[in-house]
Amino acid sequence: MAYYLGKKWKKGELLSYIGDPLQVAGAESFCYTDGKASGVKGVRVDTGAGLSFTVLPGRGMDIPSASFKGINLNYLSGTGVISPAYFEEPGLGFLRNFFVGLLTTCGITNAGAPSTDGGEAFGLHGRVSNAEAENVCVEQDWDGDDFLITLKGTMRESKPFFENMSLSRTVQTGLGWKKFKITDRVDNRGFDPQPLMMLYHINFGYPLLSPNSVIVGPIKKTDPRDDEAVKGRGLEECLEYPKPQDTYLEKVFFHDLGTDKEQNTFIALFNRDIGDGTPLGIRMSFNKKQLPYLVEWKNPKKGFYVLGLEPGTVLPIGRGVLREQKRLMFLEGQSSHTMTIELEIIDSIKEMDAIEKKASELK
Repeated sequence: MAYYLGKKWKKGELLSYIGDPLQVAGAESFCYTDGKASGVKGVRVDTGAGLSFTVLPGRGMDIPSASFKGINLNYLSGTGVISPAYFEEPGLGFLRNFFVGLLTTCGITNAGAPSTDGGEAFGLHGRVSNAEAENVCVEQDWDGDDFLITLKGTMRESKPFFENMSLSRTVQTGLGWKKFKITDRVDNRGFDPQPLMMLYHINFGYPLLSPNSVIVGPIKKTDPRDDEAVKGRGLEECLEYPKPQDTYLEKVFFHDLGTDKEQNTFIALFNRDIGDGTPLGIRMSFNKKQLPYLVEWKNPKKGFYVLGLEPGTVLPIGRGVLREQKRLMFLEGQSSHTMTIELEIIDSIKEMDAIEKKASELK
């Protein structure tokens, strides 16, 4: 049943007040026409419950921006949205197109640090974020008394004589929802096993992210990526956030999460006061069988004040390194792997307290 303005509605009852569902919730397609974003296709989504976000079929079905009741949730870098035509793959060239946003997808066969594997050089975080989607579909329709908004698109990653992979993404939300779900299916369309390196670079920014913010989850163990991560009480303070710093080198941590019997788990960012007494948070839920790793990217530098909480199929330490360590995940030929992530707005202290209790129970 649709939920709007604090009330549950039946389809016919709500439709008696409106001429088009877009009056209260829906999705609208558009195309950027200015600067380096020119030509990139997008879809703006509004759930009617305060949650709004943008999906980019022109950039890997990624999500550059999201807000709740007009309050920003993500970090957006100085690059802005950029067309894939400007993508620079080698080394750190990926950063030239890195708008950061709420979601930048890294993969399909490479994610993480630049490395060399089998004599081939791989750049930072792979290609899929800079692939335009095909078979794009925006569905807005009633399912009984629920009004659902569903976006679909498929990205290819193929190189003759090498990989032939695709990523099919579905983003779903609905009228009255304070959440959305991303369901991805990676298909190996070839016949040889290929590396499966997916990292969901999910990034939060001001005012959701501030010195009042804390990371909450069933964290059983935390490992630093390198020596930099342990400097200055790095490990002890990895779940907290300071004020913007004049100088700061990014710190990266790998968290091992507890789960329920079905391997479901979550990680959350809570801010009990974003500055005006308003509590705001996001809980990200996923399955550890699908996405066994969680990365924290901490960077509270002035002008680049961002936190990444990033589920993935592998640790982002480089494809060549993972192969050497025999930790590289593979997807067999003519097979698929499905991953689901749900992001939900948490806007009450009561909800935050209950989620913190659940995190303690799952550790």
